[in-house]
Amino acid sequence: MDTPVEDKKPVRRPPFFPKPKKLKAFYIYLEYLIGNAASAMTWPVTSLYLHNYLHQSFFVTGIVLMFGSIVSMVASWAAGLMFDHWRPYHSFLISLFLALFGSLMMFFFHDWPVYAIWLMLLNFGIGMFQTLINSYGSHIAAASPKKFFSNMAIILNIGTVIGTFFGTWIFDKLNIQGMMFLGIIFYLLMLVIAIIFFCIKIRPIAEIPKNKRELHLHYSHLLLAIGALTMMTYLTYQFWETVMGPHMVSLGMTIEQYGYLWTINGIVIIVFQNWVTKVTSNWSLRKSVSIGTMIFAITFPPLIWADKFWEMVIITIVLVIGEMLFSPGTTTWVSQIVPEQFQGQGMAFVSAAISLGRSIGPLYAGIFMDRGWIFALFMSSFVALVLLDGLVFLLGKKQAI
Repeated sequence: MDTPVEDKKPVRRPPFFPKPKKLKAFYIYLEYLIGNAASAMTWPVTSLYLHNYLHQSFFVTGIVLMFGSIVSMVASWAAGLMFDHWRPYHSFLISLFLALFGSLMMFFFHDWPVYAIWLMLLNFGIGMFQTLINSYGSHIAAASPKKFFSNMAIILNIGTVIGTFFGTWIFDKLNIQGMMFLGIIFYLLMLVIAIIFFCIKIRPIAEIPKNKRELHLHYSHLLLAIGALTMMTYLTYQFWETVMGPHMVSLGMTIEQYGYLWTINGIVIIVFQNWVTKVTSNWSLRKSVSIGTMIFAITFPPLIWADKFWEMVIITIVLVIGEMLFSPGTTTWVSQIVPEQFQGQGMAFVSAAISLGRSIGPLYAGIFMDRGWIFALFMSSFVALVLLDGLVFLLGKKQAI
């Protein structure tokens, strides 16, 4: 893959900031950490706020969450096109302005139904941000993308732990206004960091010589298969965020124990992600993704009969091991498949697949759980993951990455 080329023409920036230097990975990590902490504050309490404070039904709450994921998916596509065809730096600022404005509006106007409207705007900004930050990452980390995206997976989980803890604690003490005030501070800080450090210019497609230019990203069978596999992994991952809590309570476990599983999840990734990346450094991306997905998939059949907390802990640890392999692996693989001038659309493709899985997951799980079809839910998930994993493995044979 060719090394990304930066245009010599400087990006316009406010005169009171110093001359921009080359973007360092540290600032991407920092921005990603704050961004994930900010977004993680909002979504864990959305269901609680809509149902308990705004007195909406679970059905309406589910619809709001589903539309939030769809909005995020649309935002990902828009951000990818803007990154490739327009101005990455200005696109990045727009995403943060939208998130900041949505947070401000939710701070002042948080009754029904305007809360849901501003939540969609906030989610549009967050969806754009997720694609654009990964696009910047694929641009500066062309030499070692596997290590970079492994670090991003660690930072994602640190940000989620920070955001979930502070978001729920502040919401409990100061309600929605206190939580959104902290979100406003986070997005303001991100905006300042972006203005100062992210103003490198990346060549848009229009500036690439015509004999080397392609106007549209070619979606190969392998790329589509990776997208389908990514969608399915996140669809099934949603089970843990939606139906597994009530399912564990119905088996005699507590909500507190369910919360411990997420703590274990985050700690394992934070402590072992770099070690796993180092051990598997000589593996091809095809091998990492395929083995990781298979490990992830084999955790679903045991859920059919698991009825003790220690069994859930073991299943969670095995699941996280698979996640540590396939999650950074799929993003890295797409960044390697997609040409330099389409990195924005490549990262948008990954983000959209994730958002699609997250939007379908709760509905899919709810249909099965409402009818008591636990066996069918977990076995269908296992079979779908194995089939898609096999497809990706076979299609990836021709590519030595």
